[in-house]
Amino acid sequence: MINCYYFKEILLYAFIRFASTFNKNVLLFFLTTDVSEVFLTYIKLSYYIANQLVLIFIFCQFFFFLSSGFYIFEYVYLKTILIFAFVL
Repeated sequence: MINCYYFKEILLYAFIRFASTFNKNVLLFFLTTDVSEVFLTYIKLSYYIANQLVLIFIFCQFFFFLSSGFYIFEYVYLKTILIFAFVL
């Protein structure tokens, strides 16, 4: 989460650019009434990204730990689900 917070402006820009593909007149700054709103937004964004990365890492490690005991069809099925979840 600390690393995500360090790159908070880049992450925010990336999320805004992906969300604004339809509208080209998007302002890339905050209009707020309080400084704490921007700070909390950066904290929430950092927490969300760190949480998602940790969950993906845990699921991958759990899958690789159990993969030697799976049958072929189970391995292919769970690998497909894991890749699909990673892409989403």
